[in-house]
Formats: sequence, C-alpha cells, structure tokens
Amino acid sequence: MSDPPAVSALTAALTAAFARHEQDVPVAAALRPAIAAGVRKRRTRRRWMLSGVTALVLALAGSLPLALPDRPMPPVHTESLLGVGSPDVGNFLLLGTDRRPESPGETVRADAILLLHVDADTRTVFQLSIPRDLLLEVPNFGTQQVGTAFVFGGYELTSRLVGNLLGVQIDGGAVIDFTAMQRITEAVGGVELCVEQQTISIHLGYDPSTGHVVPLRSGMQPVIYEPGCRHFAGWQALDYVRQRQSLAQGGDDRDAHVRQLLAALARQLGDPVKLAKAMPVAGSALDLHLGDVSLPMLAGMLAGFDTAAVPGLKLPMGQDRTVLPDGDGLLTALRNGTVPAWALAHPQYVG
Repeated sequence: MSDPPAVSALTAALTAAFARHEQDVPVAAALRPAIAAGVRKRRTRRRWMLSGVTALVLALAGSLPLALPDRPMPPVHTESLLGVGSPDVGNFLLLGTDRRPESPGETVRADAILLLHVDADTRTVFQLSIPRDLLLEVPNFGTQQVGTAFVFGGYELTSRLVGNLLGVQIDGGAVIDFTAMQRITEAVGGVELCVEQQTISIHLGYDPSTGHVVPLRSGMQPVIYEPGCRHFAGWQALDYVRQRQSLAQGGDDRDAHVRQLLAALARQLGDPVKLAKAMPVAGSALDLHLGDVSLPMLAGMLAGFDTAAVPGLKLPMGQDRTVLPDGDGLLTALRNGTVPAWALAHPQYVG
C-alpha cells in the first residue's frame, strides 16, 4: 500500500534537500539510510496492522449469528474524546445484528459488538467484547442499551458511541452476515473448540424418528455440548456460540465463546489454502467499513499476522451494567497503546 500523497511528497522533498547539501554537510549522507529505514518501518507497521484485522474480520464472518443491515453504511472514522492516538495501534469495530432473513421487517439490533485492538509492537490483536446491554446515552433517545443504537443509526452511530465510550478512534470495521459462520467454518474444515461448561441448545434438537439434528420442537432432546475439547463442524460452531440461557454467566459466557471461536477461525485462516477457500464466502458476507481498502487487498497482506495469539478481553463492568471508572485502567491503556502491559497486570479480565 502506498503512502498518502502528502507523506510521499514530504519524503521526496527531504531526500532532495539532503542530496543538495551532502557535499557541504557530510553528516547528511549518514542520515539518509535512517530516513529510508523509518519509512520502511512505518509501511511495515501499516501492512501488519491491516493484515491482522483482515484475518479477524474473515474469522468473525463465521463466528457470530449476524446479518447485514438493510442499507449500506458509510465508512466511519470516529475522533477520540482525547484527540490523541498512537501510530502503533489500531481499533476496528465488528458488529453483528439479530436480523434473520426469514423475519423481514423486524427491528434490527447489534447482537454482538467486538472491538479489535491491534498492537503493532507486539503483533497482537486483542478482542474486547462490548456487552450489548451496556447502558449509555444515545443522542435524542436517552439512556439505551448499546446494542439498540443500531436501530437508530446503524454502524455509523454505534461506532461513534463505542469510540466515545472508550475514548479511542475507530479506524474502520464491518457488519457480519448471519449465515457466514457455518459456511466459512465448513470451508476451512471445521474448528477445534474447548467447552468449559455444559451448554444446552435452545435452537437445535434430535428428531426422535430419524435421530437427525433439526430445529428444536417441544418434546425433543436438545443438542448438548458437554465439557471437553473437540472438533466442531460448521452447524455445531454456529449453534454453540449462540447459546446463553444454560450458561452460568449468561451473555458474558456467550461473548467469551464468540471470542474463542474467532481465535480458532483466525488460526485456521492463517493457512493460505484455507484462506483462499474462505475468501469467496467472506466476500459476500461482509459489509466492510474500511474506506477504499478491499477485502482481497487486505488478504494479500496476511503473511505478517500471528494467528497463534488472539487474546480476549472483558470490559470491567459494574452491577448497574455501566463501565467501571476508567475500566480499571483499561480505557487509559487503550488510549495510550499500553494494552499488552495492562493485560499482563490484570489476568482476571483476559480470556
């Protein structure tokens, strides 16, 4: 990806100036390699950050029960409340809606909200779940759950509110299709997941006459996911991450399962062959908000993304479903680009 015109022009001007004065100021010749190295480093950081987001965007296309909004939303670049930012981090918002193709006309909310915080120095992408029932002020609509903001303003409003809540700049993001998880998971051959507690499906059960898995009806034995690590097919992964009623922590546990699946799919998509199989599915499933950068362009940069580590973060919340003051330091870490150190010091919020 090329530098912006202004940056390229400035670099060219500096290079020409040093060339004119090298004979008069010999030290200038020694500075030229340093300037070139700085430009290369900046380009490498930008390529890596975008490539990391690509893998997770592709993975999330298969990790949430989501659907595209009814109308396209323009790219959003939310300004930080503090007006500052670090060139070594990026923040990307991924939204999922609860709209179902078989139920047109229903109110559409953001059913799952994830902030991907990319730290270029450690080559780590952190997944921060924003609970959909977190309370905040929506302009002209009073106090609302953050997931309801999608009803009033789609991706644009939700991105602005999340950026303001956390005090960070949102650099782009995506809205994800409902059926993508099963299709992408099947395309990459399934995923390995570890179930930490018995999870009972409220959506699927076993037909007593055939034993086949079908939509759950009264009198059926529901599908149950017992504790342990195993291989999940596409339909199993989709159903598993949708469950919350049987879980000890309800929606918080479901958000953790979404993060787990996202990391598992990211590891699968680190394989170029599996990535190629998933691309056609992801291309039709994602509503991207990344400006002029296309999905194929981003996918071509995947070589620098470390898919082995995609840690999840929980937003420190109070009993009243609002963020704790400064989020136990997490909000400051997000703004200052020090999330890796914060995560090491607060393991209770990692997972």
